[in-house]
Amino acid sequence: MKKIMIICAGLMIFGTTLTKAQAILDKIDRASDRADRAGRTADRTKSTGDKILGLLGKKKDGSSITKTTVKLSGVDFATLKNINEKLQGAKGIESTKMKFSSSGSSLMLQHSGSTPDILKTLQKAAPQIFAEKNIDGMDDGEISVKLK
Repeated sequence: MKKIMIICAGLMIFGTTLTKAQAILDKIDRASDRADRAGRTADRTKSTGDKILGLLGKKKDGSSITKTTVKLSGVDFATLKNINEKLQGAKGIESTKMKFSSSGSSLMLQHSGSTPDILKTLQKAAPQIFAEKNIDGMDDGEISVKLK
């Protein structure tokens, strides 16, 4: 009889603990569901906004970004770094990215205007490097410079 009473008491104590734990898990589950619904609502709102903006069209400001690669051969790292720093502040250049190699280095430029326009800007920024005698070739999106 004592065993039955102890087992019943144990079941009553652990039963209420399990009930409380289940209630906590239910609250966590409801909070997770609310967060999922909020995320789906945000996604639907974004897609609706994208559709509206697609109907209105994009504004054209008249300036387009062009990418030009300037290939430099016969240049050391200090000179390349100096040119890159000068070009970052030059008018019309949005961003620069520098790659150095002993066989041939390059600068990737994002700028407004055409490749001949950016060559004029380069000649103003570093006239010794981009002198006409050093220009090895020029094509749309690419300028080759060979230092002697």
